[in-house]
Amino acid sequence: MGYSMSLFEVNGQTISVREEGQGQRNVAVLIHGWASSWYAVSPLLPLLSHRYHCYAVNLPGYGASPRMSTRATIPGYARLMIDFIKQVSNNKPIVLVGHSMGGMISLNIALEMPDLIERLVLLCPTISGKLSYLINLTLTPFVAMERFALTRTLVNVFEPIMGITDTLLRAPLFADRTGISKEDYERIKADTRQRDQGIIRAECFRAMRENDLRGKISPIKTPAVVIWGMEDNVVPLRDASVVAREWPDADLRIIPNAGHWPQFETPDITGRHVRAFLSTPIKLLKVEF
Repeated sequence: MGYSMSLFEVNGQTISVREEGQGQRNVAVLIHGWASSWYAVSPLLPLLSHRYHCYAVNLPGYGASPRMSTRATIPGYARLMIDFIKQVSNNKPIVLVGHSMGGMISLNIALEMPDLIERLVLLCPTISGKLSYLINLTLTPFVAMERFALTRTLVNVFEPIMGITDTLLRAPLFADRTGISKEDYERIKADTRQRDQGIIRAECFRAMRENDLRGKISPIKTPAVVIWGMEDNVVPLRDASVVAREWPDADLRIIPNAGHWPQFETPDITGRHVRAFLSTPIKLLKVEF
């Protein structure tokens, strides 16, 4: 595909990472969401790599990163990412980017170790852990089946025949008039249906539900832009309301004609919001905060 991956060892855990940008620059770390990979944040890499040395990680259990020895949890991922950030940051605060579940992990990092982060860029972050009614109606039984070897095998056998992923996920993931390309959609779908990742998908689905951040995000003082698709039917706009209510200093941007993947569906306007935020001097952002 024209790119290379690097492997990092963090406390005995191997992490597969897509690196871009010159090594002497300040660091940006990008964290993908549920049933995904580094590719979920790839549209932002060309923009960010002009200014930062970028590390787009594959969380343990995803991509080429092996699972952790314990069950996946949001705090566990956050602690591992804190140690990874310390390893690559050259003792300078970083830009932290998180999509969906990666946004929830990023918020946990900001709450636990705020001095590590200069700015936060969050794309449709999971806040409550309670996904949309449509996702819960269609996906919960599907994910439950992936927890067990026999039913997981049945899912893997019948998915290509029945097009389960297209049926269950396309409508919730994207806007009605989505601008995502066929190539990007097929890659996202392929990540969602990695055959050896059924257990980690089930663990992470549970992990998000166990990590409700409502009532907890107001102490965050890190300058942040939070971008949401108006037609997000995965992490619904009620979670954006939590951001507006509990974290009013965050720069909340709602984008029309975008669902859960604004970085792919409306890349120009998403890029403009990110570029404007990163171009604002940090002193001005802190004054606003």
